[in-house]
Amino acid sequence: MKKKKNFNFLIRLLTGFIYVILIIFSIEKGEKCFRIVMMMLSFFCLFEFLVILGTDIILIKITFLFFLFSIIMDFFLKKKGLISYIVCFIPYSIIFFIIQLFSKKYSHKEKITQVNHLIFGLVYIIIPFYLASYIYTINYGKKFILGVFLLIWTNDSLSYLIGKKWGKKKIAISISPNKSVEGFIGGLFFCLMLGFFLYKIWKRKYWVILAFTIPIFSTIGDLVESTIKRSYNVKNSGIWFPGHGGFLDRLDSFIFVIPIIATIVTSVVYFFNPNPL
Repeated sequence: MKKKKNFNFLIRLLTGFIYVILIIFSIEKGEKCFRIVMMMLSFFCLFEFLVILGTDIILIKITFLFFLFSIIMDFFLKKKGLISYIVCFIPYSIIFFIIQLFSKKYSHKEKITQVNHLIFGLVYIIIPFYLASYIYTINYGKKFILGVFLLIWTNDSLSYLIGKKWGKKKIAISISPNKSVEGFIGGLFFCLMLGFFLYKIWKRKYWVILAFTIPIFSTIGDLVESTIKRSYNVKNSGIWFPGHGGFLDRLDSFIFVIPIIATIVTSVVYFFNPNPL
C-alpha cells in the first residue's frame, strides 16, 4: 500500500513537472505559442466538463472540430490574434443550438439542459483562458502571467503537501474532504514568501497583494470544481494526470483565479494608468 502511494506521488510529480515545463515554454516562446497552448488546454478542460455533465457525444465531437479548426486557422493565417477563436465560437454555438432544436433524442427540458451545459462551459472554462491570452499581450503581461502561474502552482503544491502531512481541520468536508485549514494556511504562507521574492526581483508592489489574493480564490476554484464533480458522482475529471486526475482537475484553480486577476488588471488599465504592469 505504501509503495503504491509513493508510486502515485512520483507519477503526480512527473506529470506536474511536464505540465509546468509546457506552460513556461509557451510563455517564453511568445504570444502565439502561449495563445495556442491556452486554447488547447481550454478545449481539453471543456471536453472533460461536457463529459462530466453527460453532454451528447455528437456535440462533443463538434466541439473538437471547431477547436481544431480555430487552432489551424490561427497557426496559418497572417492575421494572428484572439479574434480567430471568437469567430469560431459563434458558428459553433449556433450549430450546437440548431442540433438541439431539431433533435428527437431528447425532451424539451433535456435540450435546454444541454444548451445550459454549453453556455456554462463557455463562461466557466473558455473565458478564463481567453483572458489569460489577453493579459499576456498587455505591457509587462509576459512576466505577469508567469508570476501568476508560479503563485498558483506554489499554493496548490504546498497546500496539498502540508494538508496531507498535518491537515486535521477540514474546510468543507462534504465538498472536498482533502482540503484542510492547515493546508490552506501553509499554501498562503509560501505564496506570501514567493510574492515578496517577486516584488524584490521585479520591483512591483502588487505581487505581495496577489500572493495574498491568489490562494483564496485558488481554493475557491478547487471547491467549485469539486462541487461540480460531486453533483455528478465523478471523482476525477479525467485520467490524463495519474495521481491527480484530468486537465480540469489540474487547472481548476487557474480557471477561477484568472477572471479575478483580469478584472483587477482591466480596471487599472482603463481607470487609473494606461501602463499599470
